[in-house]
Amino acid sequence: MATRRRFTQEYKDQAVCLVLDSGRSIAEVARSIGVHEMALGRWVKKAKGRRSESGKGPVRD
Repeated sequence: MATRRRFTQEYKDQAVCLVLDSGRSIAEVARSIGVHEMALGRWVKKAKGRRSESGKGPVRD
């Protein structure tokens, strides 16, 4: 039986930065770091929500 992998918040933040700052797609980054695309997509969506709530201006797509 497979066990669920857990990632630290620091790891998630670094993965999100790869997507947002490098211009690479979620799918491409997910493949390169060995994370499921859906999980990384959730992390990015959550990070974008935090950025917009903090009042740091518009969020890049």
